[in-house]
Amino acid sequence: MTERFISNNVKELAARIIYEIRHGLIGAEDHKLASEPELIAHYNTTRYCLRKALSQLAGMGYIYQAHGIGTFVRPGGKESSIGIQNQIDLAEELRLQGHSLKTERVDEKVIRAKQAVFSPSGIKLDPNIFLIDVKRFRTLDGKPYLLEHSYFLKDIVGQIPDKALKKSIFEYLKNDLKLKVGFSDKTISADFLSFEEAGFFSSNTGAPSLVVRDDSFLNSGKLFVFSRLVYDYRQTNFFMFKKLR
Repeated sequence: MTERFISNNVKELAARIIYEIRHGLIGAEDHKLASEPELIAHYNTTRYCLRKALSQLAGMGYIYQAHGIGTFVRPGGKESSIGIQNQIDLAEELRLQGHSLKTERVDEKVIRAKQAVFSPSGIKLDPNIFLIDVKRFRTLDGKPYLLEHSYFLKDIVGQIPDKALKKSIFEYLKNDLKLKVGFSDKTISADFLSFEEAGFFSSNTGAPSLVVRDDSFLNSGKLFVFSRLVYDYRQTNFFMFKKLR
C-alpha cells in the first residue's frame, strides 16, 4: 500500500481509492482489496466512511463485492464511464475519475408547459403551468460533451440561483431548498443532432448522438423536472451492472 492517508470525508476517501486503483497501487495483483479492518487502519477512517466510499465505487463500476470472499477491482477499468445506477452528481463522478466537467453557457427562461418541445414520459401536464426552461452547454476537459435541456416545475423549485445553474442544480435543490428527492426514470436512445446541437459539438446536423431522457420525482412521487440530455457519442460510455441469480 501507499503512504498513510487520513480522512473521514467520503468524497476525499473515494477519490483517494480511485487514484490508487488507477495507478495500480492497490488491487493490482489479484484484483482483491485488503480486508475492511486493514483498509480502515490504512486510511485512518471510520467503518461508515469506508463503506460509503466503497458503495460509491461499486456504483461507478470500479469494484465489486463477493459475499464472504472480499472486495475486488473490476478488470479493465471504467475510465470516463457514467454509472447509470450511480446516485452521485455527474460532475462529481467525473471529478473522481480525474476529469473536469464545466458549464460553459446557460440559457434560462420561464415558459408555460404548452411551449415545451418535449414532455415527460407518460405524464400529462397542465398546459398552462409555468416551467423553468434551462439549457446548459457543458464541456469535459475543455471539449464539448453534453447539452442538457431541462424543464423544472416552477411551483416546486421557485427560482434557481446563477451559482446553482453553473454548478449542481440538484445539490441546490436538496441542500438549500431541502427538497426530498426520490427517484428518476431514465431511457437511453440514439438520435440525430439538431442544428443547435451540431453547432455546439462541432459536428454536422443529422450526425448521431446519445440521448438520455430523465424524469425525476420527489419521494412523494411528484414530478419536479424532466430532461433531455444529449451526449457526444465519441466521448461517452455508460456503465451498469446486474447481479446474476
